[in-house]
Amino acid sequence: MLLRRAFAALAMTAALAVPATTATAAEAHQNRTAPASTTGLRESPTPDCADNGGRVPCYEYQTWFWTFANCEDYAKNHPMDPAVYDRHVCAVFTDGATVGLWYHKYRAS
Repeated sequence: MLLRRAFAALAMTAALAVPATTATAAEAHQNRTAPASTTGLRESPTPDCADNGGRVPCYEYQTWFWTFANCEDYAKNHPMDPAVYDRHVCAVFTDGATVGLWYHKYRAS
């Protein structure tokens, strides 16, 4: 019972931390079909390095955040290795519960 209450409180906190959005159907479609090279992507980019044996180019998952703003701030303040990665993508992660940070890997490390 205590675990159930703790989970409910955590879920409520997460729901309140995500800003509400009111996108039109056209905006939702545009976000869903946006190219993987843009930031603010609404779906995880492909191909995932873990799923294709690490063959480049691919997108390598780094970490997750509660919001797109936190993801973008982290990416801006923590530079990636330019010899291996050429850009980052913040995308919906865990079925929309969080935002994942992905780096586009263009050269094997």
